[in-house]
Amino acid sequence: MSRRWTILTVFLLAALPAVLYGSRLKDEVYLQTVSVGKVEFSHYTHMEMLSTGKDCTVCHNAVYHIVTRKNPAFTMADMEAGQACGFCHDGKQAFSVSGDCTSCHAGEIVYINDDAGNITFSHDAHLDMFGCEECHPDLFKPERGTNLATMEEMENGQSCGACHDGSTAFSVAGDCEACHEM
Repeated sequence: MSRRWTILTVFLLAALPAVLYGSRLKDEVYLQTVSVGKVEFSHYTHMEMLSTGKDCTVCHNAVYHIVTRKNPAFTMADMEAGQACGFCHDGKQAFSVSGDCTSCHAGEIVYINDDAGNITFSHDAHLDMFGCEECHPDLFKPERGTNLATMEEMENGQSCGACHDGSTAFSVAGDCEACHEM
């Protein structure tokens, strides 16, 4: 009888870290991409899917290492070849990574500006009025660090100033606090 209790105790002690870790599971995590910023990922949404259920090993450590810093930086080409998100998002199991960019890459983008205050750009607010192709890739390259423009350049129609000209939308030359966090 004591052998049963010993085996049960060892089993429970071995399972305890997984149970405790699972209870601390963060729903929303952000996957940082190399070129276009972060992608929001919901554990709860994916755990409700029939393909994964509550089985964390479907992704961890098969596709993503549970220790985030051990994950390589995946490119869109990698994902289209079935790595990372593309492991399931192949157009058969789940929507394809090659489809609508806004499924993963929309949301808010914060441009850090130490001199004039950070600028928060909301994709959601702009997608109500425009399609992705109206800005990407001609006006704004979807790549971090490539869309920097001075206020003077914007007032002359570049970057945000292409629409924020006082006619199509409020002018970049107007109220600073409309864009800059003060």
